[in-house]
Parts: sequence; C-alpha cells; structure tokens
Amino acid sequence: MARIIVLDKYTADQIAAGEVVERPSSVVKELVENSIDAGARRIAIDIEDGGLSMITVSDDGCGIEGDDLELAFQRHATSKITSTGDLACIYTLGFRGEALPSIAAVSKLTVTTRTHDAMTGAQAQVEGSALVAMVPAGAPPGTTVTVKELFYNTPARRKTMKSPATEGSLCGELVSRLALARPDIRYEMRVKGRDVFYSAGSGRLADAATAVYGAAMAREMVPLNFTEERITITGMVGKPSISRSTRNHITLVINGRYVRCTPVTAAVEAAYQTLLPQGRKPVVILSLSIPPELLDVNVHPAKLEVRLLEEEKMAVLVKRALLEALRTKALIPSAASATHRKYQSGLVVMPQFDTPVRQERFSELVQSQSSAQIIPESNSPSITSTTPQPYGQLTESRLAGAEEPAGYDNQVVPFPELQPLAQLLPLYILAAGEDGLYIIDQHAAHERVLYEEFLAGQSSTQSQCLLGPVTLELDYREAALLTERILWFTEAGFIIEHFGGNTFLLRGVPSRFPAGQEKTIFFDLLDYFREKGNDSSRTEFFHVLAASLACKNAVKSGEKLTLAAMEALLRSLSGKANPFTCPHGRPAVIKITYRDLATRFKR
Repeated sequence: MARIIVLDKYTADQIAAGEVVERPSSVVKELVENSIDAGARRIAIDIEDGGLSMITVSDDGCGIEGDDLELAFQRHATSKITSTGDLACIYTLGFRGEALPSIAAVSKLTVTTRTHDAMTGAQAQVEGSALVAMVPAGAPPGTTVTVKELFYNTPARRKTMKSPATEGSLCGELVSRLALARPDIRYEMRVKGRDVFYSAGSGRLADAATAVYGAAMAREMVPLNFTEERITITGMVGKPSISRSTRNHITLVINGRYVRCTPVTAAVEAAYQTLLPQGRKPVVILSLSIPPELLDVNVHPAKLEVRLLEEEKMAVLVKRALLEALRTKALIPSAASATHRKYQSGLVVMPQFDTPVRQERFSELVQSQSSAQIIPESNSPSITSTTPQPYGQLTESRLAGAEEPAGYDNQVVPFPELQPLAQLLPLYILAAGEDGLYIIDQHAAHERVLYEEFLAGQSSTQSQCLLGPVTLELDYREAALLTERILWFTEAGFIIEHFGGNTFLLRGVPSRFPAGQEKTIFFDLLDYFREKGNDSSRTEFFHVLAASLACKNAVKSGEKLTLAAMEALLRSLSGKANPFTCPHGRPAVIKITYRDLATRFKR
C-alpha cells in the first residue's frame, strides 16, 4: 500500500498559509503592500479586536479587473512577474502570488474592487479557500479587502495569539514602519472606528517621522543624503540625545520595502559606537536605493528578510554615510541648566557647583549627581518640585565617624569587614580585609545598595510632582502598551495624564527620581514592554525600574570619595542580600588574597 500521498488542496493551503499569515499584522502587511503595488495614494486600515475579528484595508489604486478577480485567489497567480528571469530584478513589494490565497485559507474574506475605467465593480467572498460568491458591485475606484474571523478554522493558531491590545499595537507599529518607508502615501488607521494614526502623504520624510514619533523627536533628527555609484542612501538620523535601549527604533527600508537586514543594522550601530553609551541604540530611518539585481528578496514568504549580494561594501557605505551626516554642529545638545559637568585634565572628573559644597558626607556627594546633567534640546520642562534625594541616604553619625561595634551589622550574607585604604583612578575603592586586598567598583556597589533599597520600599512608593509636565509623544504601539500597563506605572509612582491621541503628560515620578532623566527612563520602560510583550510581569517590571533608577542615582566612576564616604558605602553594602554584583550582573567586589600577593612578590 502506498504511503506517500498528495495532500488535498485544503490541507496544502492551510500549511502554506502558516508561513505567510503568522498573526493579524501579517495580514495588514500583505494587504497594504498589495495596495502600494497597485499605485495607491491613500490607504485606510480599520481593525477590531486587534485584527482577530476584522481587518479592512481600502485603497484608491488601480483595482482588479472583474475577469481576474476569481483568478487572484489561486495560489501563485500574480500580475507582477511572468518568468524566472523576473526574480533577479524585483521592483514590486509582492511577487509570489501567495498573499490573498493564504489569507483566504484561514479567514472569511471579501474583496470589492473596481478599475478606474470600469462602470461597475466586482465583489468576491471566500471562506476557507472556498469561493462562496462572485457578484457585480458598486464601488469607488480601487480595492477594499475585508478579513473577518481570522484563524476561525485553525483553533490552535488562534489560541497562540496575544491579547487584542498587543496584536493591535503590532498592527499599528507595522503601519508606522510602512509610512516611514513610503512617505508619499497617505495612511489612515482606525481601531473600532477611532482614529489612531494618520500620515499626510506629503512625500517628506520629516512629516512622516513627525506623524510616527512626534514633533519633539523629529526635531532631534538630521537629514541624510548620500550617493555613490548606483547606490543612494537617504533618511533621517537621530542625535545621540534621543537614543533608546533597544533596536526597535532603527527602521531599514531597501528599494521601498521595509525589511530586516543584519549587516546594515550592524553598520548603523557601528557608526554610533563612539557617540552613545554602552547599551544605548540610535533612532534612525534609513532608506537604501540599490540596483535590484544586488538584492535577493526571495528569502522567506513573509518577505521581511532580504540578502544583499555585496554585504561588506553596503555596510561600509552605510557607516560612511551616517558618519558624514553626524559630523555637524547640530549634534551638540544645548544645556537646559547653567550647571553642568566640567572635565579637568587627567583621569579625575570633578563635579562643579554654583555654591560651595563640602564632600565630607556620602549623601552630599551622591546628591551632586542631580546637579550635573546635560539636557538635550527640548521644550518640555523636566524640573522636579523638590531636590531628588538618593536612596540609601546614610546617617549623620556614621559619616561623622561615630563609634561602631566591631563587624558589620544586619548581614544577610557573609561579607568581610573591610577597612578602606584609598581610591584608585578614582574608579575603585581599595580596602583591606582579614584575608586579602579587596577592590570595590564604587558605582556597581552603590548601584546594588540603591537597587535593594528601592525594592524594599516598593510597597510604599511615593510620587513627587514635577513643576512642569513632561510631554511624551508616543508612537501607536507605545501608546497601546502604556494604556495596557497604566496601573503598573501608577503603582510605581508615575502620574500620567492622557493629552489626546498618542500624546501623554508625565506630571509626577517616583520619589528620588533623577532629575533630567524622566524621558530616558520612561521610554526604556516602554521598550521593556515592547520586547517582553505578554511575557512581562509586575515583579520584573519593578526590578527593571529599580535597576534603572539605581544606575542613574549611583555615584559615578570618576567621583572622588573621602575615607568616611568609602566606609559608609562599604558598611551599607554589607547588609544587602547580594553585595557581590550590581543589578545588571557586573561584579562589584574582587579579592586578591595575601597569599597571592606573597607569591607574586616571591616571598
């Protein structure tokens, strides 16, 4: 008996649809790209329940001939290529002829279309790959595709979908990327009839960037225009002042197609290597126009991944183009405060103050961090109503050298009693213990102290109001994430007000919040939710917030400490649950035993 069989059409369609249609945003991508290929100048997207109940995409493109409409639902039927040779020179976004058949296989789909020279249009209804009806219909020029009950016949896939809010935010993020890829097209997006995104389609990338990221961020981006041989690189590159914690704000467009390309993304990060702190990523909109024969888009059915035939050359050109755009005086941020950090000769970095400050107390030294912020250009005030105080403020008696009992008190884990000797560079504290020489990273140690004290006071978090609200202009997905997790932000001490559309006002922050860091930390938290999605948890959110606040508030490398301040820091570190690493896992303490020293000196 034969064991190999040819699968029936319904089963084959289900398998093929699984590669093209992963979630509602995949449907939006395929339909919008079809509209772009049809020459549309206006595209409207409506979704309900994150796209699971309904997705409607309408355009004013060329439309589909009535005689071709039924054929459009056949797999690998397309008007965009005619032979194998065309695959080496792809000019359109779609070419495989799989989008409509794949969507129709897992949904109830209706297509209404009319060409510009036809008197009447046509309408087709398909359910699970089966053509239900084909009738004449009155319609404006263009095409409207309505997808209902997505994955109704694949319950396993339906159960893997995330919440409607998350799926809707992914659809919104995709539309935003497409608007950046084609700023000459007007995009309108609605969720349950409510307008959530609009891009004017003026053809100016700056207008599209403003629609996606807001005017404040768009002002902090500089134009890019670079041409060499047959390769043109255009776009907008963000100043270092608007960096983010993830790569989500690097938008890459090749020949009008929003894609992911690892070599080009790596080149973008390399260009910013000396401009951004470790762990920060740039905000970049990069559009490459290259000969189609140098690009392979036939890598995956979703067409999000591409391969460049000259990857190394392209990476070099991208890096050079970005560096040329970044070499401008416009990158220098203006200080919002007259007080900022001065760098003296040598390795020691000393903060300067408008009024004399004695560095005799550890608390005073840490408070100096909030008075040495360099703020990028912004019209949003970010001055708190009270001077932020650091977590873990040490008592006056300990700093004054009051008599203490032998050993460290309240130890959670064994920690050696240390006697501070000196400060090295100044980055590290040198301390003597009974069994050796200890070297303590002053920033990592203080970071651990603040981190655990923040978590310990989590249940009684207090807010401090800002003198002036900080305006947060979010993209659609960020606004959706904030709305979904607003209770967590409120519990953490943030006071947030909806200002209309995707704009929010930050009116209050957790107490002892580092001044001037409101936007940076807030956007980092949104990036955390973007990365984690439904896998995020309340406990982890508070840990991420605590680690971020501890890092911003901790004494910095290069700050001089007195012996009293060093002793106070070591005493405070000794009582923590994990005094040996910072919240990010870097070591805070290392030891060189006296035996090792004797061996090295051959004693």
